[in-house]
Amino acid sequence: MLSGIVVWGGVGMALDRWWGTQFVALIGVLLGLTVAIYLVVVKYGALPPAEGPGRTGSTRGGRSGPTRTQKGQR
Repeated sequence: MLSGIVVWGGVGMALDRWWGTQFVALIGVLLGLTVAIYLVVVKYGALPPAEGPGRTGSTRGGRSGPTRTQKGQR
């Protein structure tokens, strides 16, 4: 994320010096931050949806699963 801010902020600073303005660097930083956050969300995705109230811990067909101990053995 930091590299997006630095790169696009640098592009904005270069354009500021070239055009003689003072606001393009801020736009570049905000653009870099926005794109970096977007790429993180796309790569890692959203959290899976929580199970609805009608779902229980049963297996297919409605039977409950095997009883397990602390170590996962029967």
